[in-house]
Amino acid sequence: MKRLEQDYRETLDDLRFSDEAKERMMKNITEQKEHNPAKRRGIRPLRAGLIAAALCLALVGTAMAANPEAVDWLIARLTVQVEDDGYHVGGGQMTKYPLDEFSPALIGASEGRDGPGVVQLSFDTWDEVRAFIGKDIPVIWPNGGRGWDKPIYVDLYHVETDQLWGIHINSISISRQAEVDIEVRTEHWRGEEASSGYGIAEGSVEAMESYSMANGCVAEMVKYLGSEEHPEAACTGHFVKNGILYNVSALGTTAAQEEMADSLKNLLDSFE
Repeated sequence: MKRLEQDYRETLDDLRFSDEAKERMMKNITEQKEHNPAKRRGIRPLRAGLIAAALCLALVGTAMAANPEAVDWLIARLTVQVEDDGYHVGGGQMTKYPLDEFSPALIGASEGRDGPGVVQLSFDTWDEVRAFIGKDIPVIWPNGGRGWDKPIYVDLYHVETDQLWGIHINSISISRQAEVDIEVRTEHWRGEEASSGYGIAEGSVEAMESYSMANGCVAEMVKYLGSEEHPEAACTGHFVKNGILYNVSALGTTAAQEEMADSLKNLLDSFE
């Protein structure tokens, strides 16, 4: 965890935020890693949304049976719940990939770990990450990784189960003012649905319109705006493809909200 905090601090130093803003972002990143958003309280609107979706599916069952692509779209669809202290994204069925579909290098790193915790690795290119994950895992990156700044971090999670249950991929591109965060699950994961979110100490969060991406996915977009005193901002899109959760952010300031939203849409459309 200390290595990740240091790396994020060094990366944020090159972004166009004040020192105080970077410190708050670091605090939020650290807290988000330490607390599972799925355990946050007050999820009734999310549950209601899922019930409504289930009822809708029951009412149009015959039509859905004739259109399996529509069923896949509904299963993968995420629901956003905005709260006073941030937001939560849930829904979307996650795929539990068998361990034998991952690369021997990844399995070797998992089995050779010290203790039951997290294995932390970094790579210079997406091609290296792709080879490390394994060709049978359909994970994707903007523009296939072309022109993305290094490094890209990969974390292997074993906490609680002492078996590899999750792979986390993350990187910030300074040149693009963007961040990509990916969650992959293995057969040893105990959950079922995707879960993400972000907590805030100040500012506001606003759910944006859903966005139909060029690759056929639908991203649920959320906007964070800092306070007048600390005007950092971010637009984040969440989507599920092949049972893998993607959290994609365009970073900026409150004065450039429209440009930031356009940047996010362009970034989402670059997932091939």
